[in-house]
Amino acid sequence: PQVIRKIRAEQFSDASGNLKLWCQFFNILSDSKLTWYKDEVPVADVRRSAGDEGQAALAIVQVSQKDCGVYQCAIQNEYGTDTTDFLLSAEVLSGFIFKEEIEAGEEIEMTPMVFAKGLADSGFWGDKLFGRIMMEDLEAGQGFLRKACRARAIYGLEPVFESGHTGIIKVHNLIAFGGRSESTLVERNYDITIQECKIQNSSREYCKIFAAEARAVPDFGPVPEIMPLYLIYRPANNIPYATMEEDLPGQFELYCRRERDGSGLAPANPSEVGQKCCTFQHWLYQWTNGNILVTDLEGVGWKVTNVRIATKTKGYQGLKESCCPNLLDHFAASHQCNRYCELLALKGLEVHPPAAKVKGSRSPITGRKSSSAQSSPQLQKKGLASPQPSRKGSVSPKSARRGPENTTEPPSAPRPKGRDNGRAGRLQ
Repeated sequence: PQVIRKIRAEQFSDASGNLKLWCQFFNILSDSKLTWYKDEVPVADVRRSAGDEGQAALAIVQVSQKDCGVYQCAIQNEYGTDTTDFLLSAEVLSGFIFKEEIEAGEEIEMTPMVFAKGLADSGFWGDKLFGRIMMEDLEAGQGFLRKACRARAIYGLEPVFESGHTGIIKVHNLIAFGGRSESTLVERNYDITIQECKIQNSSREYCKIFAAEARAVPDFGPVPEIMPLYLIYRPANNIPYATMEEDLPGQFELYCRRERDGSGLAPANPSEVGQKCCTFQHWLYQWTNGNILVTDLEGVGWKVTNVRIATKTKGYQGLKESCCPNLLDHFAASHQCNRYCELLALKGLEVHPPAAKVKGSRSPITGRKSSSAQSSPQLQKKGLASPQPSRKGSVSPKSARRGPENTTEPPSAPRPKGRDNGRAGRLQ
């Protein structure tokens, strides 16, 4: 394969604040993998079929100075590799003109994910709320894989967000799209957002069960709470799908996280919350027979968000594109039980636990029964099925570089309504 057009930057026609990087390869004689990098860290990858020589594109949501850096797109197949690079600098950004925030705010649809019977229920989408929000802070977060902004509810989102209260809207950044067989930008935005909702909301349900068991243990004390994520649809945007959650005042702390290069897990935060998050990691790993590990948790006090996971089997319980068996093996080998693991009488972990069928959700706590039927519902083998058939996901890159920042790319729910012409819209 060879580069026919090097990476170039274009703003979308509506001057929305979103930017598109694109390039083109030809002589693609076999199925290939396209990987996008930012400063040598892989951030997105897609499959490309033999003969598909359409554009390879990367959408940068609400581009700002924090997105500056060296971007690279690489193609790899059995015949070889080729790459093209582009420096996105402040000078390049200054050449684009973006429209101002509309003072009247914008209309949104917000949909909760509901687990009426705990994890015995596969989860479904609840009743939509129709309301209006006003953006207040377009750079509320520090990361570059998710763009966060603060929004104030004007009306229509009660009882989740009362009028005048603020919430945090997050949009997955750096979305790869393009090519004949690939999804459109709106579909990719939709799939990724749905998957992020499923990951955090299903983790929240597991955490409720964990909390119920912990409360039955004397001296365990308070338990972290994972915040719910709400799916929102923003008709005024060509990148219309995002999540919305409670605005947590205060300084965020990282309680659990993976290393930047994806090779393993960083040491847990030594605080009480951090140690209990680590115990939750251990509990969930055993609860799911070593198939799911919560890798990233951060928040303010006992309220936790920005959940990321790793699964041993791709698609486990409907959670796609989080397959990182090396992280589960690393956790099993490196985890050292703390006093909260001991209070729950959790078993020591094996480096290579035997493969096991997912049966009922028996508690990993030994020596006693589950505290109640409600706290330990039966997990269904099918698990958290998406409300619609899921699409074919992309394969995680195997990079010789500094290692992946895992981007979660998901299944489906309320069907995408956006335009499919690849134009990105106002993220405000």
